[in-house]
Amino acid sequence: MKYYRIGLLVLVALGLFIYTNRTIPIEKNINQEVVQAGATSLTIENLYTGKTVLISENETVLEMLEKLDLEDPQVRLSTKEYSGLGVLVESINGKKNGTDSKYWQYKVNDIMPQIGADKYKLKNGDRVEWYFDQSLF
Repeated sequence: MKYYRIGLLVLVALGLFIYTNRTIPIEKNINQEVVQAGATSLTIENLYTGKTVLISENETVLEMLEKLDLEDPQVRLSTKEYSGLGVLVESINGKKNGTDSKYWQYKVNDIMPQIGADKYKLKNGDRVEWYFDQSLF
């Protein structure tokens, strides 16, 4: 009976060891969720010129800007969601939309996209420029 209990304890201990040290495929997928897709060049008027920013797969222009805002206190990003329009940048680095009839606008590869920054998905090598100018509309 004594050897039976010892054997049972060894089996339980071995089972616990194996269980706690096993690799769970789901955890691997969670850890690999952020896949680096490349880098972009970012220019923000009066803040950055050609700053290299690493991007993740399917990252939007706005997500990149939000991520940078968490890393750099100079960015001071403020956004607002508008029904039917999406999320718009309200201010960057203290410059607020409407000041001197100017608004934050962006270009990707020298072209102003016809979709919001919260929808535009970046690709490796894209050049993003945020500038504060009179509205085109």
